[in-house]
Amino acid sequence: MKSLLAVEATSRHASFSAAAEELNVSQSAISHAVTAAEAFLGVQLIDRTTRPISLTTEGKIYMATLTNCLNQLANEGGALRRSKTRSALTISCNLANANYWLLPRLKLFHREYPELQVNLVTTYQGLASLDDGIDIAVRFGDGNWPNCTPHLLFRERIVPVASPDYLERNPPVHKAADLLDHTLLHAVSLERSWYDWSQWFEQFGLLPNAGLPGPSFDNHLLMMQAALSGRGVALGWIGTAYEFIRQGQLVKVIDLPVILREGLYVVIRNRRDSQIECFVDWITSMTAAESETLRAPF
Repeated sequence: MKSLLAVEATSRHASFSAAAEELNVSQSAISHAVTAAEAFLGVQLIDRTTRPISLTTEGKIYMATLTNCLNQLANEGGALRRSKTRSALTISCNLANANYWLLPRLKLFHREYPELQVNLVTTYQGLASLDDGIDIAVRFGDGNWPNCTPHLLFRERIVPVASPDYLERNPPVHKAADLLDHTLLHAVSLERSWYDWSQWFEQFGLLPNAGLPGPSFDNHLLMMQAALSGRGVALGWIGTAYEFIRQGQLVKVIDLPVILREGLYVVIRNRRDSQIECFVDWITSMTAAESETLRAPF
């Protein structure tokens, strides 16, 4: 943890000395802690040849996850310190959908219902939990889960996306087969309902004999960060790529969207609870109101 805090502070300040001052240790201690983190991970996180120092490509990807985790710890700690009598809901969600889709919308919920606190629990891999202590789960799938009530938010659409910088440096894509010559970014999931590149190519009658090229990541969030940094082409989902496409940080590599039978659901137990029903009514209404806008880039 000390090494992670040293890496985060050094990245934020772009300075070993400033990080040392913030953490009240010596500059040498910070440098050793960062080096220890790099040795453990097996990659260089900080480029020490620049002035000021900067993150390497691997460092930028890793910092996105590290910052998100530290922010979640800070938020949960703050929630625990606040009044225990305050009304609260706990929502479970996949890490990528939580970061890219749910969190930006929760601030709108807080404006309407400031008295109702929402705690967020993220699932790194697999299906978002609805175990004891979880009030609501946001899940991707077909809605066929036992002992619960699913509410469809939207059917997912998928389209290949990449950064403008990547497209400038690589050959144009005119048809699906052209992507076989590009660097493809893969998110490896334990949940087999998630869609991958092999399934995407099958939609267009392509069955590559050899393995598909490109690096793999053990979660969708890291894959999207790699796409944003220009490392290759990713499969963009409405829930995780919409805002980046809208802002121009990612662009459609080829306008061939695949519409899935599966979608994003908000899932609750089969019991009555006014606070839970309040949130479900709000998020389903909000998603319905923006449904056409959500689909537009896809």
